[in-house]
Amino acid sequence: MIKLIQLKLSKVKYSGNSIGDDIRVEIEISNQFLRVDKIIKVGTVAEINKEIGRFEVDQKLFEANIRITVIEKDLLFNDVGSIDEKIKIDTNIIKSQQFIYKVSLKETRSVSGKFWGKTIANFEIILEVNITDAIWYIPDENDGWLMVRLKDDKAIISLPAYLNVKIERANNAREYFTILEGRYRGKLASVRFKEDGSSHLISNVQHESMVRASYSISRKTFTLNGKIYKTVDYKKALREKGLYDIEIPDAPHRGGLNYTKIKRAKTWFRVGHTGDRYLHTGSRSLGCITIIETTRWMEIYNTLIKARKGDFMSIGVLEVID
Repeated sequence: MIKLIQLKLSKVKYSGNSIGDDIRVEIEISNQFLRVDKIIKVGTVAEINKEIGRFEVDQKLFEANIRITVIEKDLLFNDVGSIDEKIKIDTNIIKSQQFIYKVSLKETRSVSGKFWGKTIANFEIILEVNITDAIWYIPDENDGWLMVRLKDDKAIISLPAYLNVKIERANNAREYFTILEGRYRGKLASVRFKEDGSSHLISNVQHESMVRASYSISRKTFTLNGKIYKTVDYKKALREKGLYDIEIPDAPHRGGLNYTKIKRAKTWFRVGHTGDRYLHTGSRSLGCITIIETTRWMEIYNTLIKARKGDFMSIGVLEVID
């Protein structure tokens, strides 16, 4: 399973002798770079909490070279110290990991072109690592949809349960992610954290293999996993026999609002990749395959919502027969 490593500069501890308080810290690792300017007094610990970078890995041990430079900025001569080290991160450890690197700076002075200085300051650079799954999922809560905001046009959309997303970054208020499948595949979106500061997104979801279902025009029945469900059709818009993909749900459908006592009634699965014919529950049809045994709808929903065909758009195949 692919893991996501979040590496951040947590704190800077300043000890030893004072050489000034205008401090810059630069960290470079695997083409990721962070620069922080901070007023830090000797004998104190400065809280930074700035992200250095994120890395996706599929190994148990992530190892990389890291360069840390500390600069005390002066008008004439900057005092500079740097180290080149390796960082080794165990990706099996779920709890936060801490790495401490020590950098020493010698104060530089110049008189008549001669450089001198014996004052030494010590800095502890404290890094924090958090490991999570790289791929996350929309939760199956409330009505089965999560409202998010697209980055491009700021539009508010709804994403269906168990949709794959990849977390890109986060700030104090929102979590940003790329949608990996379905109608908005490839789009960058965001969602507010919950009131307690936790994420709406969930991990450890296992998608199932594609479903194979059938619909009989003459018998008006839908068959899934050997179970038969009664349907209603619309004689003026009967579907032709053949094979059709069943899509990942695209949006909450207002037609489901008429069935307030039925769970997930607003979740419809489009049959085919064009048009407006869907598989859903209810009592009427205008061309859709409507499951009229509404108390059994969750049996179908629970099977379909986690299924995937592998094309990033579909959950399986429907065969329409006589």
